[in-house]
Amino acid sequence: MQSALDFLTANPVTYFATATKEAVPKVRPILFCFEENGILWFCSAKSKNFWKELETNPHVEFTSFDGNCWIRVSGSVTLNNNLDIKTKILNQYENIRNIYQSPDNPEFVSFCLEHWNATLYSFTDPPVSFSR
Repeated sequence: MQSALDFLTANPVTYFATATKEAVPKVRPILFCFEENGILWFCSAKSKNFWKELETNPHVEFTSFDGNCWIRVSGSVTLNNNLDIKTKILNQYENIRNIYQSPDNPEFVSFCLEHWNATLYSFTDPPVSFSR
């Protein structure tokens, strides 16, 4: 599992797939913020369609790529508005802090994957899978 976490930390721009209530897939770049106790943390804005899609259907999949290797992660998100997590995100990412200013901004929301499955792939080595 640690190699999956290391890969995400080194390649934090993920391409996150959600689905609308009509089951239309939507993919967009989302920043992987950090891992804590095996839980993967992200953030968004409450007014975005992305957040509404997560509320409608929490099943997601995302990928990240470094030019030679990639990871595919799937799971169900837990919508979470944890003030401590949002404070940590704002302390870690100036660009997010510039947008939301404060962890108690009602527009600023956090979410996580507590249970997830991941597979690391490369062009040269066999895939390696992990679960949490």
